[in-house]
Amino acid sequence: MATWRTARAIGCGVLSSDRVLEIYLITFKGGKVRMFAPADVVERFENESDDRIRRFITWLQEHRSKVLAWLGRMLYSGRGYYMKLEARLDPVERVLKAMDQTDRYVINHSTASDTPQARKNFFARVRRQRIKHVFWCAVDFILSVASLAIAFLPGPNVVGWYPFLRSLSHYRAFCGTRAVLRSRSVTFKGLPELRSLEVNLQAPGFDRRGIRAIAEDLKINGLEQFLERMV
Repeated sequence: MATWRTARAIGCGVLSSDRVLEIYLITFKGGKVRMFAPADVVERFENESDDRIRRFITWLQEHRSKVLAWLGRMLYSGRGYYMKLEARLDPVERVLKAMDQTDRYVINHSTASDTPQARKNFFARVRRQRIKHVFWCAVDFILSVASLAIAFLPGPNVVGWYPFLRSLSHYRAFCGTRAVLRSRSVTFKGLPELRSLEVNLQAPGFDRRGIRAIAEDLKINGLEQFLERMV
């Protein structure tokens, strides 16, 4: 039972009480809709989730079973290198993983769309992401089984552990989509500033000064960097 409780700590459904995640729906050229959450909030949720994973790996390392202790050491070594790569992940995937760390959601959308349309766009996007991450979770898990021989060689074999760690990341993103789709605490709010932002983004040029001014007005941490990466 203790083993099951420890292992479950890295899975879906571990929430803190009454926390809110603000998500911004932003439409780019060609009608592509992207989800964004403030970078400082996402990082805080990631640190809390990573803390549970670190505790689980530490539990493995200190286990009386030599096999589990050895597995913990290998995971610790491989994950340290993987974390440096994970910082370059699709930022939307990081938002999805943050969704599983909270229990209330505020979806901010442009006033170019009314709330019913924004709701439709948001949940359609989340469902597509759910399918995507279920698929890649399965693919990476199969690849992780195939790469076991490399993963268990001495040393920090990032190539060997990478598929398994990516599978875990996709699973956590899936958990986030499942959490928001099941939630009854999803509210929508129209922001005129997002309309101005979208007009800027869909214009022929990319007005960095205008983007910076809107980001400063909204006081959204990491918005400018996110937009530069997406366009």
